[in-house]
Amino acid sequence: MRRFSLIAGILTILCAVASPTIAQEVDMQDVPVIATITGPNDIAVGRTLVLDASSSVFDGDVEYRWYREGVTQPISRSVEAVYTPEEPGATIIRLVITSMIEDQEFIAEAEHAITVYDRKIVLIADLTVPRDKVDIHQKEAADLGVYLRVLQPKEASIPLGDESALFNIVSEQSDALIGAESIILWTDGVLGLQALMRVMETDEDKLTALQNQTIILISNSGLKTLARTVRGPFSILQPDQIIITRTQALNPLFTSDGMEIFIEQLEKWDLDFLVVDETTTAIRPWNLISSLVNYMLTHGVLSRTIILLLTLPIIATILAFLKQVIGVTTFGLYTPSVIALSFLALGWPIGISFLIFILVTGYATRALMKRWRLLYIPKVAIILTVVSFTLLLLLGIGAYFGLTLSGDTIFILLIMSTLSESFLNVKMEQGWYSAMLGIGETILAALLCVFIVQWSILQSLLLAYPELILLTLFINVFLGRWQGLRLVEYFRFREVFKHLQEE
Repeated sequence: MRRFSLIAGILTILCAVASPTIAQEVDMQDVPVIATITGPNDIAVGRTLVLDASSSVFDGDVEYRWYREGVTQPISRSVEAVYTPEEPGATIIRLVITSMIEDQEFIAEAEHAITVYDRKIVLIADLTVPRDKVDIHQKEAADLGVYLRVLQPKEASIPLGDESALFNIVSEQSDALIGAESIILWTDGVLGLQALMRVMETDEDKLTALQNQTIILISNSGLKTLARTVRGPFSILQPDQIIITRTQALNPLFTSDGMEIFIEQLEKWDLDFLVVDETTTAIRPWNLISSLVNYMLTHGVLSRTIILLLTLPIIATILAFLKQVIGVTTFGLYTPSVIALSFLALGWPIGISFLIFILVTGYATRALMKRWRLLYIPKVAIILTVVSFTLLLLLGIGAYFGLTLSGDTIFILLIMSTLSESFLNVKMEQGWYSAMLGIGETILAALLCVFIVQWSILQSLLLAYPELILLTLFINVFLGRWQGLRLVEYFRFREVFKHLQEE
């Protein structure tokens, strides 16, 4: 019965998170009467809960009556209700407001769902974690007598918006962290840690409370590389410890009463885990780039922005290899690099859509200006102006469908708008075939770069060991001394090679 009541409480609280106060509004003439309850959605057994009705809207003389589910007599008749639960489970507190206006009685009601728990664990998950898996673990925890509070964004976002979505959900429901014995972060890399860090930096009380808690970081990538990456956030959050492990560790966590027992269970079941604490977070002074990356992570720079900066040398090196060794024809090196970054920031389907729209708009604008016989520089300025208005229109359409872009992503789009000039110049000088071939190979090269640098293992390595980007310097020195034929030239001049062999 106890487990059943806890499951019911979790289902009730899910509804309460979306709409914690169910209010009935009564409008008589021009005098609205609205009952509103504010207060926490969960409480530990034996702790005192205070619910407040001061946000209610009424006029005239008012009477408050608070009722607990299953109790007919009011538990309070003041603006506040104090409740101390003695058993775990779910309960509903009902508020009835009676207002007398010109000898006429108006009544408004509101309900507030509360979950009472013995043990509470908070799970923060991003959109990469399927909701059905979260529900399975939530039910498993309830069966074991653990209240698992889940914080997960509901709306899809662009790749660079994942961290902002996590920050918003944790910031809006930061009270959910109160009373939790541990916090589970089931996110991509350190996204969850950064979102949690940004929230805690604005609330010193919650940051102080977090220092007595344990953070469980669930990851499918290498534990050692991730352990190096979390050193920076650890120094800001300063929790008791951060345990990096796999999803298989969730069941031992629910069954363990305390972190020491939990670690013993992980060792007993031979599950992979690493513990990050004060003894393991020292950064060696000669790892200057690692120190710089950790400094940026702990001072508000988004991990996605750092990844974009770290992957740019790799993208440039891949493009240099494609041009010098393979013989791929692209619009220089800068253009495909910017396209690859835009695909990383937006996702390649949206990025290609924006790119095609930019090219079509630029070509159409230039075709309309043929009769005006304008000089080249003013003509390019007009094209960029029209493309900018086109991007503004696309952003408006995206906002209508719930797609919002961050500031750095918008700057990438503005840089992309200059690509129409390269395309139009090639089309005018060499014709449609060369222009379409150039833009096609540029897009394919950018997609190949995105495919390589999107590997989560590579991104984790770059954050943990940013010194690896220095290897690109040696690779480019080697490519700079390449004197052999390009691969495509063996096919282009195959008839000449046959002729030479015959002679």
